[in-house]
This record gives sequence, structure tokens and C-alpha cells, in this order.
Amino acid sequence: MHTNKKLVILGAGVGGLSVIKELTESGVPLDNLDITVVDEDFSHYLGFTLPWVMRGWRDQASVPIRPTPDALPGLTTITGSVGSIDPVARTVTLADSTDIAFDALVIATGARNAVDKVPGLSAAVDNGTAVHYYSADAATDAHRALRRFAGGKLVFLVTSQPYRCPVAPYEGALLAADLLSENGSRAATQISVYSPEKQPMPSAGPYAGPELVALLHANNIDFYGEHSVARVNNDTRVIEFQDGAVVEFDLLVFIPPHEPALTLDGPGWIGVDATTMQTQYPGIFAIGDTTAITSPSGRPLPKAAIFAKNGAKAAAENALRYLRQTDHAGVLSGRGHCFIDTGAHTSAQGAGDFFALPHPAIHLTPPSEELHQDKQKEEHDWRALWEHPVSATQ
Repeated sequence: MHTNKKLVILGAGVGGLSVIKELTESGVPLDNLDITVVDEDFSHYLGFTLPWVMRGWRDQASVPIRPTPDALPGLTTITGSVGSIDPVARTVTLADSTDIAFDALVIATGARNAVDKVPGLSAAVDNGTAVHYYSADAATDAHRALRRFAGGKLVFLVTSQPYRCPVAPYEGALLAADLLSENGSRAATQISVYSPEKQPMPSAGPYAGPELVALLHANNIDFYGEHSVARVNNDTRVIEFQDGAVVEFDLLVFIPPHEPALTLDGPGWIGVDATTMQTQYPGIFAIGDTTAITSPSGRPLPKAAIFAKNGAKAAAENALRYLRQTDHAGVLSGRGHCFIDTGAHTSAQGAGDFFALPHPAIHLTPPSEELHQDKQKEEHDWRALWEHPVSATQ
């Protein structure tokens, strides 16, 4: 008796949906496969829309993307949280103890915020002196805080590495400056960014980071690299760094510590082959923000949507090959790009080959309204794949 092979995809965000897109566009007949997708709520968003919520250009209800049944034809969808993976027994166990067997597995569960990893940070959030914009709710809170901010020391803090979207702290600072200019509070506000990175966007090579710092300086925003946070003192509104330095703030906007939403073989980011996206277990692949990948030049690959999409293409092709549906082997592409909102409905962009040797040679383009429109179109086009087409409202 013939039994279909079972391919299970964990996560229906950018990575998991990109796997589905690649499978359906592969030209490989899928009649011999049973494809199951597991997600907590089948709702996701593009990360770059959250700074728009912080800026006040969008509200939190406008950013979720929910695939319609027509967008997932022929698939089994299961709503639930993944508890564990048994790579030997080839099963996924959900939080409700349901077991799902697989022949091949793609893990695309992403990263999650871990605010408690920095001592004192949760207390500052509870007190309203610290905010972030790494969820729709939090971005809404950040917008309210910035709208109320009448002046003083506004500090953006990168709490740890790695984190999703390498330009987010700097984009956030630029958009906050834009909002405060609109409010009339910019002249009374000192904005600074502190990061453990020596320069922004280190994965992009030696050029884009200094160019981004120059853009910050042109907007009267200070950048301080090589500052690793030790704790946040909510009572005194002081950031204490590991080297003993202290920085005062009136409002702290931070990039939360990150951790993988799902692990394999213990804590930490899931290691994969940087070419095939396969883990140490044959037929088990991981893509996107849950993984740790080092580029040929020794730099970490950014946790960005474009590399979730690139990883999905490689993983889909190699999963089909593992299941003997095709002879074609997929290879992870290092080509990537990132838009950087700079305020006043303009954006800059960095694009190029993150796998280039001896190092990536990516530069930032000058900000323009055209690039900002391109960024909006990227969201519109992605949304149109999974929902009814909508017009950008920004």
C-alpha cells in the first residue's frame, strides 16, 4: 500500500509561508506529499511595519497578515503551539500533547522577545519609562510615549545581539526624531543610540555602518558603539553598562533581548548548514530568525525577512530532494536588501551580496520618497499573496 510522505512546516510567518510559496512554484508534483503547517494563530506581520506603528503612520490592527483558506490549498493547517521535536522518532509534540509524525520537517518558528534577560528592564516597562516596538502592542505603547514626550534625554538601546532587523534601532531613532519634530519637541530632546555593536549593520561590511552613523549625525542623533548593558535602574532612570559607564534617560526605547521561539537539542539558536539549511539531522531543516548562520567572511547573517525567504527557497528544494521528489539541490543565496525609514516619508536602502569575499561591500543609498514607496509596495505585494489585495494607507 502506497503511503504519502509527510512534510511538516512549523510556523506560518514569512519563513513558513515562503516555504509553501516555493513548494507550489517549484513545478514538482506534490500529489505524493501530505503537507501540514502548524502555527499558533496563523497571523504574522512584516517586521518593518512595526516602526510605522511607533511613528503613528499605522495602527496596530492594520499590520497583521492572515492567510485566507484559498491561499493555503491542499494543506493541513493545525493551530497550536509546538512543545518539542523528537528528531529520532521523527515527531513533533504540541503543547496539548498531540503528536505529529513527519518524514521531513522545516522549522520556521522565528525568535521571540525576552525582556527579562536584562535586570531591571521589565520594571522600567511596567513603570512606563521604557518601551519597545518589537510587537504591535508594544509599538502602540511606544507611539503613545513619544507623543507625550515633551523633551529631555531620549535613549535608544540595543540590549543584546543578535536581534531581528539590523537597522531597527537606527530607523527607530530617525522616526522618533521625525515624530518629535512634528510635535514641536525635537529641539528640546537629545537623542542617542547605544549598542554593543562597534558600528551599525556589521554584517553588511565596513561601509554601510559608518554611512548610517553619518545619517544619524546629520539628524542630530548620537551613536555610541561597544556599549553592552548590564542592568537598567528604573528608580534613577539610569542604564548601567558592563564597563561601568552609566547613562541617564528620561525615556528609554530598547531593542529587546531575543531568544529562539523553538530550539533543537538544547537552548540556543539552531545551527544549520549554511548552504542547504539542513540541521545536523537529515531531513530536518531550519530557516529564518530561529537559526544561526555565519557568512563566508565570518559575519553573522542578519535576522531579516529577505534571508527567511532565501532560506525557505533552499529548504523547500532540499526537502523535496530528501523526499525524492526531485534531483535538484537548493543553495542559500546571500543576496539581500534592507530599507531604512529616515522620516518625512523617505527611505534609504542597503543591498548586495552578504556572502561576498573578502567581505560584503554594501553601501547605503541616499534617502528618497521613491524608496519609501518601494518599501510600502513590498508589504503590499507580500500581503496580496495571502489576503485580498489592499492599498497602502500610509
